[in-house]
Formats: sequence, C-alpha cells, structure tokens
Amino acid sequence: MPIANVADTLLDRFHTALAVSPSHQTETIGLCVSGGGDSIAMLHMAARTRASRNFKVLTVDHGLRSEAKDEIALVAAQAETLGLDHTVVEWRWDGTGNLQAEARAGRWAAALHWAATHNLREIWLGHTEDDQVETVLMRLARGSGIDGLTAMYQSSQRDGLRVFRPLLGIGRDELRAWLNAQDINWCDDPSNNDPRFDRVRARQMFDQLETLGLTRKRLLQTVNHMQAAHISLQSAAHQFAKQHIRQDAGDLLIGPEALDLEKADAPRRVMAAAFAWVGSRTYRPRFEQLLETVAQARKGATVTLGGCIISPAEGGTVRLMREVAATKPVIRASDSVAKGVFWDQRWFLEGPLSDDLQFRALGEGIRDCPHWRDSGMPRTSLLASPSVWIQGTLIAAPLAGLSNGWAARIVADFHSSAFAIED
Repeated sequence: MPIANVADTLLDRFHTALAVSPSHQTETIGLCVSGGGDSIAMLHMAARTRASRNFKVLTVDHGLRSEAKDEIALVAAQAETLGLDHTVVEWRWDGTGNLQAEARAGRWAAALHWAATHNLREIWLGHTEDDQVETVLMRLARGSGIDGLTAMYQSSQRDGLRVFRPLLGIGRDELRAWLNAQDINWCDDPSNNDPRFDRVRARQMFDQLETLGLTRKRLLQTVNHMQAAHISLQSAAHQFAKQHIRQDAGDLLIGPEALDLEKADAPRRVMAAAFAWVGSRTYRPRFEQLLETVAQARKGATVTLGGCIISPAEGGTVRLMREVAATKPVIRASDSVAKGVFWDQRWFLEGPLSDDLQFRALGEGIRDCPHWRDSGMPRTSLLASPSVWIQGTLIAAPLAGLSNGWAARIVADFHSSAFAIED
C-alpha cells in the first residue's frame, strides 16, 4: 500500500476513535507527551484533527535520566512548530516505594494539578493496543478480578478529570511506521527494554503465550467482557451510594446499610471508593484492612486508614474525614501563572494570589478562626480543611469562617466522580 494511503488509513482510525471522546470541538484538551513514539504520534495526529488553540501540551521531567533533557527539548520544538502551548513540570523521586509506581503516581498528580490550574476538563494519554495487552497480562499474573482485568478504558473518568486514549485501538509498530512515513522524529526510552520491569517481561513472554492460543485478539476480547461487567457493577454501586451516603463538604456521612461488607458487592465497592475519595488516593485500600476498619467503626471506635478518619456519628451512621497528618503543604511558585491552587488532590483554592503563599491543612490554625463553629462542621473535619498561610501567619481558612477573599471548592464531588469508569 502506498505511504500516503497508510497515513490516511491511520488518521481515519484516529478520527474514528475521537467519536468516543465527549469533548466538544472547541474545548481545550490537555495532551500528555513524553517524547516517546506513541505520545509523539498522538501529538501530531491531534494537531491534524483540531485547531492548535484547542490543545495544551504537558511533559513531566522525572530527573532520572540524562537523556530526558533531549526528549523534553524534542517535544518543546515539535509543539512550537505545531503552534501548541507546552509546559514542563518536574517530578523528583524521594527514594521511597517502587520507582515505577511512584513515577506513575507523580505523573498523574502533575497532570491533575496542571489540568485544574488551566481549567482543563479532559486530557489525552498515548497508550496503545500493545499497552492494553501488556496491562491485562500483568494483572492476570497478579490474580486480579473484574476491576483489574478491565485494564484501560478508551474514555474514562479519574479524580473528576476525563481521560481519553485515542490510540488504544492502534498498535505500536503501526504508529512508528506512520512516524517514519511522515519523517517525524521521536525518542526511545532504554528502560522500555529493561527486563527488570514487569511490563517489559510481559511484552517478552507474549510471543510464547500466542503459541498456546492466548492471542492479542483473545486478550482484548477478555478485556471487553470484563469492562461490560465492571460498568454494571459500578452503576449498581452508584445507585447504592446515592441512597446511603451524603457528602458534607470534604466529608462523607455513611449510613448503616453501607457498613455491612460481609456479602454484597455494592457496599464493598462503595466503601472502598469512599476511602479513596476522602483519602485523595488513586488506589483503594486492601480489602482485609477495609473490613477490619469498618468493623471497628461499627462498634463505636474511631479508626484511621489510608489517610482517613472514620468516626461514629448519629443514628448509626459514621463520618469519614481526611486525616491532617496525611496531607502535604503546597508552596505557590513565584513564577506561577495559574489563577488558583490545587491542593490535596480534591480542593481548588481561589483568591488574592501572591508569591510564596503556602497552602496546607488548617490544623491548630483553627485557634485563629473564632467563628469556626458557625460552619456546622466538626472540629476534626475543619482541622484537615484547606487554609492559606504566609510566613507562618494564617491568611484564610474558607471552610472555618475566615475567608479574606478566598474560596475553596471540591474539584469533583463524590457521587459524580467516584463511580465513573476509573483506571
């Protein structure tokens, strides 16, 4: 097939994929581009489908490889050529936890903050069909159930942000052939061939599995079945949550029916989602820990788990609150052009911005909020509410009655975000 026809065919498939995206043609979309072949292909295909003003580009600098600077420069140069705004955000590993897992979490936190500060409602990621196959293989190896074997959705919601993967139905080799045909350069990350990483080993063993009949087509068929089941379970959980859980600012009031985790799927799914939402975490707590914690709360104890405090309330309900010690302060950079600040994965604060403001949990600053009781919120809840400081002096605590021109809002409320299709 002539090169032009190959290019047209792949772009047609890209256009077809966009029909699944809920974004409007004029809506600004965030593109997460690393410099690798997949995301570079997404960058150029996107630029051929919509006007440049409809896209902003983000690259996360992990600071782990010397080559990363060249990759960032490549993305910056190509984004400029295409007329696209490009932002680089640094992420540094603190040496704790699993490097790849921490890097994934860091990239997502950076993307979420970037999207919130630029008022973006949707971002695009460059995952391909190969990534989908590798993901389901890794999760099969871990003994995952329905939720894990859904792998990645083409269109989904995560932490109140729409996530779209326009390349999920296109293979990695096809994209590289397209880039070569278009004379577009990209960078290859050497870690993509390092067998120390699970994803690389999954890729290497796939050829052997195909000889047993475990083909790409069958694996993708399994993903399709699991996604259909997952959507049904999430829908049931959403309806259950609307009946038995009430949101109160950043807290959740959970009814007795949602605390019985012994048999049905819906209460378990709802309670896990509640801890993830209040705790500002992508991953939900381990099931055994969840069972034990909720059992203690039902007996009247106040318990902590996953950055949350669960405490008895009136009428057999419990209140799920953020734990102060699990939050981290944010310093506003002096060169920031954002109109507000995203804090603790859920809150967006807007007000009279100035250099070197600090945003953190109110904590003992509540002593400087004489009218906090007028809020109707428990003191424990307000201790973990967002506040604004400068050089150790409390400037504002909007939920505790000290506004001084500041407002704080939840970026995505529990009921609308916790039961969307999560990654």
